[in-house]
Amino acid sequence: MMETDAGVSSMIMYEDESVDVRYLNGTQLQLSPCGGEFLLVKAADSSGHPLQPRDRVRQRTRFTISTYKAMIEAALAFRNKHASRPYLPEELIPPEHRKPFFTINLDVQWPDWSSCEAEQGPGGETIIRSEEGRAALILSPSGEEFSVEFTCSLSQSAQSFNRDPDGRDSPQQDDKLICQTTNKETREVHQPGGIYQSTTVVQHHSCFRHAPIWSYPLSLACHHRMARLSTPNVVRAEGMGDSAQADQKMNMSDAVSEERRSHLPQALPLTCPSLHRHRWKFKDPLAKNEQSDQDFPLELVKVMWCQGVTYRILSGAVSVVEVSPGDGSVIRSNGVLNTYFTHHQPDRQSGQVKELSYHLNNLPPDICRQDYSICSIVSRASRILTCYNQTKQSLKIPVTLSCLQEAKEVFPTDVATTADICSIYTVFILPKL
Repeated sequence: MMETDAGVSSMIMYEDESVDVRYLNGTQLQLSPCGGEFLLVKAADSSGHPLQPRDRVRQRTRFTISTYKAMIEAALAFRNKHASRPYLPEELIPPEHRKPFFTINLDVQWPDWSSCEAEQGPGGETIIRSEEGRAALILSPSGEEFSVEFTCSLSQSAQSFNRDPDGRDSPQQDDKLICQTTNKETREVHQPGGIYQSTTVVQHHSCFRHAPIWSYPLSLACHHRMARLSTPNVVRAEGMGDSAQADQKMNMSDAVSEERRSHLPQALPLTCPSLHRHRWKFKDPLAKNEQSDQDFPLELVKVMWCQGVTYRILSGAVSVVEVSPGDGSVIRSNGVLNTYFTHHQPDRQSGQVKELSYHLNNLPPDICRQDYSICSIVSRASRILTCYNQTKQSLKIPVTLSCLQEAKEVFPTDVATTADICSIYTVFILPKL
């Protein structure tokens, strides 16, 4: 009988957004890029013959049996945290996490600079909320990573989706016209086509490179964070009075009204239209040295979780690796000089961030009772980045499209960088000459 509480050894999301979960007992779980199907390879039977094949279970994710439900929920939570679009089947969303609503609107409006009031979290986070209250951006104390929380409708059947004028998929809202009689007058009014279900989705991103839809609220959060940590004279434009600054902010907010609007990620459909594109990655069951710490896949990795530490590859002309040890700090490789790493450590008391530089060949030794080993984390991050670059330059990358890519043209990764945020920040802060 399969144990659902088996310890997780590692979790990997590849660039095609498929997920590979390895367990300490040898079990392997894989999710398709769309999240709609999984393949479970059970651990080898210790009493069986070495050549006996391992049992495999392939099912639709939403129809998983209770034996594997806890494993699927954990893998799906990891996927939705780092994927571009979540997969949210109603069968795997607890009732207490679902809430009904009548209208679906994927657009949210963020506050302008003159009226934005940022919140400060208990750990020093900077929180920006949308005007409708359906989305929030939480900037970490280090200022190097952020998370977003937004209300998202649950996954629906493919027939429930249509195309809006911009070419984007959107849930179809079948409003009905009904006759309503009041005071001997009859008029036609719209009635909602039905009640939808929604839930709250949490995604994690890097400030160094992220989706452009978060650029504006992130620039707001960065501004308020710097204002809190700096003196008023530094934040205010030199030589400008309060009234002049207010007039300037009003003009700026009018100029960027379109930038204040974000189109939230939408849940994927319940059923994948390209099941034939699902492919599964497995190692030879007779291969030696299958230790998770040294087992780096020959695929393009997007995110890897191992021993409580998250490693994120930020792909680009010069790819970098970013590490979140779990204590609020961030370790990142330095671009072309990828043997150098910078450790951004926030101070909980002052809020200031201390930056430490490491070299791969001269890492600090482990100290007794420290939360984690910097030497181990940086060494593993370097190996992950090296394998990523080697795989990207080799001919081993599959040329077949994933199920998520088949229905759309493949464009270069559309991400915003820290430089983009700085340019937005400069437009709003610096006075006109």
